Amino acid sequence: MSKLKDISSLIIISLFLSLTVQAQTIEKIFGKYSENKSFRYVSISKGMINLASLFGKEDAGNNAMISRVDEMKVLTLKAKRKSNKTKAFFSDIEKVISSAPFESLMEASENGVHTKVYSRVIKKDKTDILIFSKSDTVQHFIWLNGNISVAELQKMIKK
Repeated sequence: MSKLKDISSLIIISLFLSLTVQAQTIEKIFGKYSENKSFRYVSISKGMINLASLFGKEDAGNNAMISRVDEMKVLTLKAKRKSNKTKAFFSDIEKVISSAPFESLMEASENGVHTKVYSRVIKKDKTDILIFSKSDTVQHFIWLNGNISVAELQKMIKK
C-alpha cells in the first residue's frame, strides 16, 4: 500500500511539473512570435515612452499614468482571423490568461473588430495590462507593464 502511495505521488508531481514547464508566459509568447516573419514586433522602453509623452496632448492624468509604464510590447499579425496562424497565436494568449490571475476589464466589438483588455497585479507596484484585438485581416496583442492602476486605465479608456 505504501508503494502505491509513493508511485501515485510521483505521478502527480510529474504531471504538475510537466504542466508548469509547458505553461505559457507573456515573455514566452513575445519570444516565440517576435522573430517570426509573419509578425511585426515592437518593443518600447520606459525612456522612449517618457520621451513620447513630452510630445503628446497636455493631459496631466494621462501623462502621469504613461510615466509609470515601464515597457510596452506589441505583436501584429496580418492574417485572416480564421487562419491556423491566428488560431495558434490566440490559443497561446488564452493559455496565459487562463493560467494566471488576469481580470477581464473590457470587451468591445465594433465594425468587425473585437477587443479585450485584461489586467493582473503582480505585486504592489507592478501590473500587467494585456490588450488584444481581432479583425478579419489584422490581429494585435499589446502588453503594458508598470505601476498602472486599473482605475487609471479605465479612466484613460473612457476618454
